[in-house]
Amino acid sequence: MSYCHHLPPPFAPHDAPIVAEVFGTPDIGGMAVFYRLKLVSHLIGLLVAAHHREDALSHARMRLLTQLVIEKLQGNDAGLQPSEVSRYQGISRNTVSTLLNGLEAQGLIERHLHPDDRRQWLVRVTPEGETLVRARAPEVAAFISSLFDALTAEEQHSLMALLDKLHAGLAQRAEALASHRTASPAERP
Repeated sequence: MSYCHHLPPPFAPHDAPIVAEVFGTPDIGGMAVFYRLKLVSHLIGLLVAAHHREDALSHARMRLLTQLVIEKLQGNDAGLQPSEVSRYQGISRNTVSTLLNGLEAQGLIERHLHPDDRRQWLVRVTPEGETLVRARAPEVAAFISSLFDALTAEEQHSLMALLDKLHAGLAQRAEALASHRTASPAERP
């Protein structure tokens, strides 16, 4: 696969009228933004995966371990329930289970029964896991920061503000959708 230095346009300028006709709208600006976000996200994913391929600690495992270290530093020595990890990381419980199994096999996390609910497990980072995170975190931060070297600090700040605004709007729509789905048919508009 070839990685070009510039993103290709979502549609060639001369294709815009045809694309607008196919999609039944003259406003294809949102589609252009969507396409670019998908391409950028895909390239970031490829670069991060390639960066973590060198060892057995994937980006997902590093994120999870880092979360557990932060929890510990905030005074939570007991650890987190896998469901909390799932919610915080924005990944499925099955994915969390797979990640935890791998981290446990590496000796980087440990599971223990919840002191108040013996049906629940808590997960916490081991000293080896914390040592690994502290050793790797500066290098990971430098690598991730380098992904945005093409943007000035001001441009990065503007992009974050725009992404925050977009996130807030999308989150509001997602909440409305969830409310609509849980409402009874009589309550729906």
